[in-house]
Amino acid sequence: MGTAESRDIDVLVESRKGIGLIPSTWRGTLYNGGDLPVEGLNWVSINASLVGTAWKERIGGGGPGWVALDAAIDAAVAKGARVVLPLPTIFAPKNESTWRARVEDTVRRTAERADRYEISSAPSVDRERYLALYESGVWAAYQGYHKASVGGPGVDLSTGLLAALADRCSERSLPLSFVSWSVVGETGEESQDTFSRVEGILDRVGLEDRPGAVVSRWITGDPESVPAVTLSLIYGLTKANLDASIADLSQLPWGETALKVYDRLGQVEIPMLFDPAGDLGGVATLDGDDVRMLLWAERRSRATISVSGMRWGRMYAYERSVVGLRRTQVVEKSDLRAEDPVVIEVSVSPGSPVFLTLTPKN
Repeated sequence: MGTAESRDIDVLVESRKGIGLIPSTWRGTLYNGGDLPVEGLNWVSINASLVGTAWKERIGGGGPGWVALDAAIDAAVAKGARVVLPLPTIFAPKNESTWRARVEDTVRRTAERADRYEISSAPSVDRERYLALYESGVWAAYQGYHKASVGGPGVDLSTGLLAALADRCSERSLPLSFVSWSVVGETGEESQDTFSRVEGILDRVGLEDRPGAVVSRWITGDPESVPAVTLSLIYGLTKANLDASIADLSQLPWGETALKVYDRLGQVEIPMLFDPAGDLGGVATLDGDDVRMLLWAERRSRATISVSGMRWGRMYAYERSVVGLRRTQVVEKSDLRAEDPVVIEVSVSPGSPVFLTLTPKN
């Protein structure tokens, strides 16, 4: 939107009332090998093309394709990330017995390093073919490793394939450790909206062992405010009860920046309320005694932030930074003596989220 006129918004923050820990499941990206795109990742999903290249070689072999795939898995594990390894049906052999042998071989090779196996679909894979490949593939994966965690299908919910897979697993008593799907962000609400839909599907099907949930690819579409939608999607991912979520940074112009700035927040979320709601979003956290806040805007907003619960008379170092695509720049520093509440006024524009810190000096 980004009109010149600013909208006044009151923001209430309660620094002594923790909502809960922010889960680390949002720290995940698609990985092509080489250096990890962001430090401190908890999850990586190996690019399916690396698996497809390895599968061109003979089963049990160790040519260049397998060397590259093994190197990517090893690099991720060495950095402390857990690995989602796709078993992509788009590269499945036409012969089902060869498919089973390929899956079993892949799982056996990687079982000590991969945490999840996603039997993933693609638009070009017919629904019935996918379901048949999942059924044979999941048993083949268990032949490769009896404790393998296998799920799918990793596509948009609008295809109906996730629901069809859950139904098939219920009807035929197939293992389904997790369900996975992709998210395209236009408004920023899609993370929580799609998770709610998945919960509804799982409630309806009523599998004996409820699967976990994985957003195996999330990107932005063509929203008016890319920074705001990207940060809203991450916020939604922290609110959904997910095992993991995977950002495809190749389709996220603000993805790397958003992941890095979100990582600067504290681990404990505290209440942040907006009046009126809608144009301004954000999250407030504690890191020890530090208060750290991140704000993003759908339209230019002037926020009056009241932070209650601060220790009366305590001195705080206040810092305001503007988050840019290339760098985050500190634009204001001052010392504040705490009152109750501490009142801060900031302007937030759609293209420039704001990061605020209050750090005690005594």
